[in-house]
Amino acid sequence: MHGRIWFPGNPWPDGHRVTEFDWTGRLDDDGHLWFDLSLSTELYDDSGEPATPGADDFSHPDAWLNYHACTLSSTRWEEATGVPAATPGSPFRLHDARPQRLTADPLPIEDLDAPPAFHVYLLGHDSVADHDIVFTRQETGVHTIDWNGRIALTYAGQEEFAYRFRAHVEDVVLSHIAVPKAMPDAEAHARLAQVTDVPEQFHLNEADGRRSFVHTRR
Repeated sequence: MHGRIWFPGNPWPDGHRVTEFDWTGRLDDDGHLWFDLSLSTELYDDSGEPATPGADDFSHPDAWLNYHACTLSSTRWEEATGVPAATPGSPFRLHDARPQRLTADPLPIEDLDAPPAFHVYLLGHDSVADHDIVFTRQETGVHTIDWNGRIALTYAGQEEFAYRFRAHVEDVVLSHIAVPKAMPDAEAHARLAQVTDVPEQFHLNEADGRRSFVHTRR
């Protein structure tokens, strides 16, 4: 895996290296497939020489260096929902070369207290929304993920999603799909076949301490 994330207007126009990226899935009780993504960056201080500061905190390196690095995730904190990926009869096509787009939390956000798709630690514990995530299968069977969204500096008391982010990550694999504890094996296999195009590429095992379909081959 390798990738970068950019925050247009921040002190590093060339962005920040992605040091960790996880792509996992889970079936809910209705057999719907959800994706979880978790991204971490290098230390802001390791991202090269910063640009000349602007007038606001978002463009000032001192403000960023107080918070060290970014984590953007639906798994690192509670109550994030992840992104809906597929429903029974409308599968996510892991073996299809055509790009597939998923979206979550479009603007405007009607209920700021509702669980978000993702949490972010950026300049403190801020907020992200308006996610547009494109998955593109590479010839080798792994995926490229292009992820765009909006940021509100809620740690500083702002509610407007005035800033943007853009991430590009290559050579990513869907590692596993978690299964509800009470779902029988036969039902889990049947559900998986309804929401993926290659159910034969998964086998039931354990991942991250949960019963899961583990991806065995590309």
